[in-house]
Amino acid sequence: MKVSFFGPVQVPSPEVVAAVEHGFPGGTVRELLAALGFAPEQVWFLSVVRGDERLAPEDHVGPGDEVSIMLVVGGG
Repeated sequence: MKVSFFGPVQVPSPEVVAAVEHGFPGGTVRELLAALGFAPEQVWFLSVVRGDERLAPEDHVGPGDEVSIMLVVGGG
């Protein structure tokens, strides 16, 4: 798995990111974020994207995926 962070999102330590990239067995986006150290209430403020698809918290991600994590931004 490859995890990238964009924008002003709080990035976990390099050790945590490396552990997830090499050891996450697969699971939901919610489980991935928890493995990276994000609190459950932060799930709704983060956008996880695989390719050009924004994933929901219950969507599955696996070891071969490349995902980007960023803050959800609104505007008007």
